[in-house]
Amino acid sequence: MVGLPARGKTFISKKLCRYLNWIGIRTKVFNLGDYRRLICKYEGNEFFAPNNSEAAAVREQCARMALDDVFSFLDNGEGEVAIFDATNTTRARRHFLIEHFTNLHMFRVFFVESICDDPRIIEHNI
Repeated sequence: MVGLPARGKTFISKKLCRYLNWIGIRTKVFNLGDYRRLICKYEGNEFFAPNNSEAAAVREQCARMALDDVFSFLDNGEGEVAIFDATNTTRARRHFLIEHFTNLHMFRVFFVESICDDPRIIEHNI
């Protein structure tokens, strides 16, 4: 998934996962926010500030944990589709994901971008 916060990525991820499982494709959502909440408690937006190097290290650790779980889910035959539910808004992050999924594990990758510019929906999601 790709998209700014509060734009519906998790909603879409869950709906897609439910549908794919319903038609017999073993699918699981790996939500980066769930991993982050397991590791730390954060307060406010400063956790996501680009100049907060300590928080950036925690965010990177969470991403690597989630990716390890994705690889395990797909590599051991437990699943067929993994949905990596995170912002993934930078080219560097998407390039990193493509490299790891395609080169190291020979998985096919595609990105679904959730775009929402309706202030009412964004406010409701925050």
